[in-house]
Amino acid sequence: MKRKNPKFLLLLLATSVVVKTAVAQEATKQEPPSVSEGRSKIGEPPRENLPGAHRFWDKQNRWLFAGVGAARTLDYFSTLNFRRRGRQEIFLTNDVVDNHAAFAAIEAAATGVSVGASYLFHRYSHHKLERWTSFVHIGLATSGAVRNFCLKTAHPITTP
Repeated sequence: MKRKNPKFLLLLLATSVVVKTAVAQEATKQEPPSVSEGRSKIGEPPRENLPGAHRFWDKQNRWLFAGVGAARTLDYFSTLNFRRRGRQEIFLTNDVVDNHAAFAAIEAAATGVSVGASYLFHRYSHHKLERWTSFVHIGLATSGAVRNFCLKTAHPITTP
């Protein structure tokens, strides 16, 4: 008998939890829309009745997205700093990091992905997850940048 791949079992377990959660959610009772509401509102829940509903580009999200951008910028400069000090990049190749334009594009893309993930959570009314996406991203990027600055300079070993 073959042993199963542990990653496959983990994926299967996660999928079954998600499916059970989706099935276990309570169905909401909606009344059919009136004729005066028009066809564009069919299937869309009224925004003002949802708990925690807000506009996507509200003041808090703007500050959070600015924080994500600032944290990614700090990560950019801290990575370039530790590369100049002779350290090796772990997550990306050194060639990518040493190409400043490509590395800046990757950092900007990471910021865009964070904003996009927040938008998807907002669109499907997961407003706490929408905010927490930015909180977690700011925390991870900032802690990575602090770690980069705290690394000691790598001194090459020279033989006489």
